[in-house]
Amino acid sequence: MRIRDMMTKNPITVDSNTYVLDAQKIMKENNIRRLPVVDKGKLVGIVTKHDLLEASPSPATSLSIHELNYLLSKMTVKEIMKKNPVTFNPDTPFEEALRIGQEKKIGSFPVVDKGKLVGIATESDIIRFLTGALGIREEGSRITIEGLGGKLNDLETIISIVNQHETIILSMISLPRPQKKDWMIALRLKTSNPDPIVKDFKKAGFNVTYSAWFRCETGNI
Repeated sequence: MRIRDMMTKNPITVDSNTYVLDAQKIMKENNIRRLPVVDKGKLVGIVTKHDLLEASPSPATSLSIHELNYLLSKMTVKEIMKKNPVTFNPDTPFEEALRIGQEKKIGSFPVVDKGKLVGIATESDIIRFLTGALGIREEGSRITIEGLGGKLNDLETIISIVNQHETIILSMISLPRPQKKDWMIALRLKTSNPDPIVKDFKKAGFNVTYSAWFRCETGNI
């Protein structure tokens, strides 16, 4: 999965001479929290709702309301925007964007293709994608298997057993456990009765530590 598959295409933008009050109005009217800043077709920065709030004078200021309004009315986006933001191209793998976002503590990624802004991806877009990829919106069952040795035939056997029951795999996550020097797998299957599958897993020698049916509307994931 690449950034192009989850980004918002052709995002709303402002130029660096846009007044802060106008940027606030644009965000409110469009229910967005970030605005890429583009001058003459080139991305030069990004401004967020948090940046706009920080630009407002402190309530403790001695300035009058008229003075405050005057200052805000003259302030432009270029005075508060984050310059040269981290960008990705449309073919960047989403997990790479997620890694860099965590490392740099940023929550939005302008997407640039051949020097042109073509989209923006946010942490909300990534969470929405992960929700779908993990099958959270689908009713089904979750089965956890622990103590795996990382052998290829273990995975093949697990998939084979699921296929024998003609059940769809909504998602499958494998997680290393360095302290125990083994792996665990969490399966989400499109079935309301995981018991026969669990029985066959155990018969094949797998250590099933959890199994349950969940309904997406209850939040039981």
